[in-house]
Amino acid sequence: MIGMIHIGFGAISLCLFPFYYLSLSGIGGYPFWGGIFFISSGSVCVAAANHPKRALVKSSVGLNITSAVMALTGIILYLCELIFNDGFIRYQYENSLNASLSLQSVGYGLSSVLLLFSLLEFCIAVSLAHFGCQATCCSDAQPAMVFVPYQVIGGGEVAVEPNPPISPPTYDSVVTKSQ
Repeated sequence: MIGMIHIGFGAISLCLFPFYYLSLSGIGGYPFWGGIFFISSGSVCVAAANHPKRALVKSSVGLNITSAVMALTGIILYLCELIFNDGFIRYQYENSLNASLSLQSVGYGLSSVLLLFSLLEFCIAVSLAHFGCQATCCSDAQPAMVFVPYQVIGGGEVAVEPNPPISPPTYDSVVTKSQ
């Protein structure tokens, strides 16, 4: 979903604001390739959740790490874009009409929203990569063996730990009045 929002807002940003708003991320195509990475990592993650196979979970971890790197790149691009365009908007303010100034502020708003979505995607991708790594790296494919301690006495097995004592029945301490 975040990937589709990136692609949609990136297309709007490139089509409507090529002359009034300098879009660093749009020039590099980040809304498009970032959106494609976000969609692909989300799709593989959903597939890994539905069919939890080790190879699918590992590929989900790899794509989530890649998406986290792409989201970090987008965060840097959008921060630079917002910093540089703030000066660009102030410079153009005196020579602009109100319509172009409003288009610049809309472009600034779109970049701010896309920055927030990049931050959200970064947090999601890092957390999913962490949990996927815990699921694949820290668990063995071999079944766990359980050892029950016992003591051999005269050919029969006797448990080392005694049976737990039988607890007395529970009583209510509530007194009720009967009429």
